[in-house]
Amino acid sequence: MLATDSTWGYRHLIRIWCDLHHELESEMALKKTASLLGTAILALSLSACGGGSGPAGTTSTAAAVEAAPSGLINAGQLKVCIDPEYAPLEYFSNGSSGEIIGFDADGARALASYWGLSPTFQQTAFDGLMPALQAKRCDILWSGLYTSEARLQVADGAKYLNTGPGLIVSAKNKDSIKVADDLCGKTVAAQNGSANAATVRALGEKCVQGGKDNINVTEYPKVAETVLAVTNGKSDALVETDVAIADIVSKSNSALVPVEGIFPTDTTFGVFTLKGGPLSEPVAKAVKALISNGTLTDLAKKYGLNPDKLVKG
Repeated sequence: MLATDSTWGYRHLIRIWCDLHHELESEMALKKTASLLGTAILALSLSACGGGSGPAGTTSTAAAVEAAPSGLINAGQLKVCIDPEYAPLEYFSNGSSGEIIGFDADGARALASYWGLSPTFQQTAFDGLMPALQAKRCDILWSGLYTSEARLQVADGAKYLNTGPGLIVSAKNKDSIKVADDLCGKTVAAQNGSANAATVRALGEKCVQGGKDNINVTEYPKVAETVLAVTNGKSDALVETDVAIADIVSKSNSALVPVEGIFPTDTTFGVFTLKGGPLSEPVAKAVKALISNGTLTDLAKKYGLNPDKLVKG
């Protein structure tokens, strides 16, 4: 006979199944979900018999530090929209599959645990993150998003990490692109819908004002595609946030190099909630608590980030 925790797990999974059943629109998606559910039930059964544990962050959490706020989409769950294409903030443990890990993903798990909730990740394309929040498909966005003025007009953002754009060029261009003006007339890649793309366009306008050629901005759905654009010669450089630069360069086999000092560290990452929604204040308070109690400091060290860049106070 299964232990009490496993019995709860079965009931919890059945509730998730019911919720998803109403949301899924096609027979194919329903079959896929049924398969995933079956795998989860099997894992639960093995755990009850003394086997290995399931993926971190997918089961119930420890006792809450504070009571969960009202306004959650599903009671007992924290639904998180995330685009796992952005190491070291959010990415798949096996490259393109497996558990979603990273500073942001583990931060979301810590937030759920703070409230005694189970985290549920909704994999979402980067340019679909804000629309997903507005459509109430998730409670929060914790996915490497700048707290830009445009985003803060439509959503609330709890700031947690200071950051800014960084520039990567191909090794063959390292001597020809050293300052911002060197990008004038060049082709620069950025992720579609990102603040980085807007930053490059603004720099291109300065080029024109200074009598130089505009920057040709090419946008791609995924960060990996911007990297490929530079490595295959379609773009001269790419702009990404500074936290991702080291990871991208280290995986390029010396094909890419960073260029320091092009852009200032002038913005922050934020955890986003619905504008004026019931979760905005509790999320902001909880994020500050996770910084002050050392939780996010430990995660920053774990994923090679600078803890001094955490937003304090």
